[in-house]
Amino acid sequence: MCGPGLEMLEIMMEDNNLTKKQKEELEKLQKEIVDEAKKVVEDYVDNPSEISGSTVNIHQNSPFLDTDENNEPQFSGSRWKHIIKSK
Repeated sequence: MCGPGLEMLEIMMEDNNLTKKQKEELEKLQKEIVDEAKKVVEDYVDNPSEISGSTVNIHQNSPFLDTDENNEPQFSGSRWKHIIKSK
């Protein structure tokens, strides 16, 4: 198993203070989560997204869009890191 949610379920199932019914409910939830995750993976394999990987969204007021007096981009390369808009 993987993921913080499923790890938490596993830890909870090891808790000796849980009743048999509570442990069964956690196992049921765990199975539902895993089954749903498998469906998502299968769906992606059958219907891959055209937009895959990371996307970058830049707001219209972003300092990344600022230009200098020659209408050239004000920030490029490593200068894009840690920008604070000043206006």
